[in-house]
Amino acid sequence: MTTTGAVTTSKQLKSILHTLSSPRRVPLSSAKGALLALGGGALLAGQCLAADAGTDDRASMRPVTVEHIRISSKRSYDEVRSALESRIRPFRIERVMPFVMQGDMAGARAELEQLAAPTGLSILYSLDHGLALSLEGAPRKAVGYGIGNVLIAASMNQHNLAAGLYAPIRVVLYEGADGTALFEYDRPSSMFGQFGDAAIDSVAAQLDVTLKNLLLEVSK
Repeated sequence: MTTTGAVTTSKQLKSILHTLSSPRRVPLSSAKGALLALGGGALLAGQCLAADAGTDDRASMRPVTVEHIRISSKRSYDEVRSALESRIRPFRIERVMPFVMQGDMAGARAELEQLAAPTGLSILYSLDHGLALSLEGAPRKAVGYGIGNVLIAASMNQHNLAAGLYAPIRVVLYEGADGTALFEYDRPSSMFGQFGDAAIDSVAAQLDVTLKNLLLEVSK
């Protein structure tokens, strides 16, 4: 099965972000994207940022407690992946952009709702971690997803743009040692709670339930 990711251009994405306050994301749908994201360039950038944070008084840091969730399945990785990708649709920016370009925000919202139906969630991007591990000579079955809803993200971002750091929610699906599938992700409310905003907390609590129910459903 091939991994399906969002198809977009940086110009189009910036337009969506500006107009609908959608979450910041990196659409990595190809093997090339996977290798670049996991390669030395990303590591070097992270090291530079860490060094800067230690010497620049503009940078601040505070601890955040995050609840981590693991969902195991008796089904195989391939079965669970197929079930998930059949249950929720990939985000298709090309279906939304015509409305945005025409200034038809009502039409854009309606299309976004349709893309997220019936679960209220979409796959905004996917990243084949297993393929990237081929570089180490040990390919595995593992895929990372950005799962969310642009409209839900906008409803949080309007209160605090930093909430875009956690939208969409990152979920990893991989094959365990016994051949069965496992999901892992961080509980949305535990990440968004750091912003101390009741409106964001309310939406995050709904995401907790919606996402967990979806992953339990496709893995049972």
